[in-house]
Amino acid sequence: MAIEDIVIVVIYFNRILYAEGVSLFMSQKNQPWAGIFLVVIATIALSTEAIAAKIAYQGGATVLTTLTVRYVLAVLFFAMMLHSAGTSIKLSLKHTLQAIGLGIGCQAVTALSLFNAYRYIPAAMAILLLYVYPTITAILAYFILKEPLHWQKWLALVLTSTGCVIILGHPQENLHPLGVALALLAALINALFLVLSGKVLKEIPVPVFNTYLTGSCALLFLGLGSLLGQLNFNLPLRAWLALLFLSIVCTVVAMSALLKGVTLIGPSRSAIISTLEPAFTAVLGFFLLSESLSLWQMIGGAVILSGVLLQKKEPEVQNNG
Repeated sequence: MAIEDIVIVVIYFNRILYAEGVSLFMSQKNQPWAGIFLVVIATIALSTEAIAAKIAYQGGATVLTTLTVRYVLAVLFFAMMLHSAGTSIKLSLKHTLQAIGLGIGCQAVTALSLFNAYRYIPAAMAILLLYVYPTITAILAYFILKEPLHWQKWLALVLTSTGCVIILGHPQENLHPLGVALALLAALINALFLVLSGKVLKEIPVPVFNTYLTGSCALLFLGLGSLLGQLNFNLPLRAWLALLFLSIVCTVVAMSALLKGVTLIGPSRSAIISTLEPAFTAVLGFFLLSESLSLWQMIGGAVILSGVLLQKKEPEVQNNG
């Protein structure tokens, strides 16, 4: 598939996702299923992130090179989407500052914290610590967005957290406190991002928000990489293809689907559903990297899935349209 074909497919995806009057998303009856479906799509896309990043690293890309290319290409795709749809990119000063603030203060900080946590502690433990964020999200959403904490939500949090522990296991190595702190910081900031996004997206269209978000991250990482001398663009084709995949699938598709899902079912339920990511990552590792898939991993995936399915049964659904 040529680059032009990829662009067309992504733009078409955007039109389907955000076209006004699409009954799948606008119907009150179908909103829970539509929101769950979109967050699952985002989760599948994000589950490929580690694999794509690993391929890029093997080709000589640094962390800042990877993040810079990821967000520069993403903002270009989002800008093309807006142009194709004839959507204005203009925002008020207040909304501009909100979008840029969430980009630099949340999205960028989460990425930097997590990627640097990998330098100090095993990746499995970093991911396990990251996945305390659904619980943090539910608590923050209760206080900030006044989202109710039903018993189904608490049970779902217990089930999905337990499933993550089963899948990721318990590394026995001594853990570097800085690595633990960075992973927990990523969890806290990611939870804050989801909750604040749920509030901001009531006033800013998702495609426009994504453009400002990725644009601010792109400028930040480009500036940091240039300042620290850590940008390397002399990469083999395989690494560039991994970076392109990271930008389109793990950023454009994932962010579009996730944030649209947040507007339909709320941030806390979206966070709970996203705990499917470790299960998807394990399955992808089995098929793509020939990694083993143990019985415990399958059991953990089933436990997570049971918690996710509880989200459809919640008595109240947020409707931010």
